[in-house]
Amino acid sequence: MPKIYITYAITPDKELIISSYHEGTQSKSNAAQLARKAGVSLKDLKGINEDFPEASQSAIQNKLLELLTSITHGLDFNKVTYRGDLNLCTSNKAPTDCLFDGTLNRFFSGKEVHLILESANKEYVEEGIQLADRNGLTGAIIQTKTSSSDKLSKFYPAPEEQLNNNAVPIPDQSALAQDTVNIRDPQTFSNALAKIGVFNTANNSNNAGPTEEEKISPPRTTNKT
Repeated sequence: MPKIYITYAITPDKELIISSYHEGTQSKSNAAQLARKAGVSLKDLKGINEDFPEASQSAIQNKLLELLTSITHGLDFNKVTYRGDLNLCTSNKAPTDCLFDGTLNRFFSGKEVHLILESANKEYVEEGIQLADRNGLTGAIIQTKTSSSDKLSKFYPAPEEQLNNNAVPIPDQSALAQDTVNIRDPQTFSNALAKIGVFNTANNSNNAGPTEEEKISPPRTTNKT
């Protein structure tokens, strides 16, 4: 029966990193890459390994969710990066449905989810890309493994609601220039114009000298008759 090896950790930024492969060495090495990027000490990595079913897609999905439930119990995190075999450690090298149909996004509902799904065989990566396209997968990279000589990858952006989390905040309306001002006296009117940039200061209008045109215009003369 195939084995699944999951190595995981929580980063200082409350990101759960998961590395899931059918080989223990690869699970640990890819988890170490994610950990170093996130500033996690390798000694803080944890791991589990179990037999994985060769049954239906439904049984495979249930086993994966069972394992994810066990490792996330009691953990505090708001983001997930999952990296693993796109066939989910089964003996069938083709893509496993539950990695491409939004199952992990639903399991980690309310969290930001990023998937890195890979295979050493380009043909299975191509199948994975077709499956991801059909299902409208988001927040994912489908790629060949670094050991593969025939490279292929495709990036799927995060969903709109995740991108909106980094949007520019809407400014407070009280900080904006208002289009109407209640005028009680001339000084208030002058101050309002200064606020929206018509005058540099309110006092400029009171102490204004002759204009440039007045300075250079010759004095008017009157004809005496």
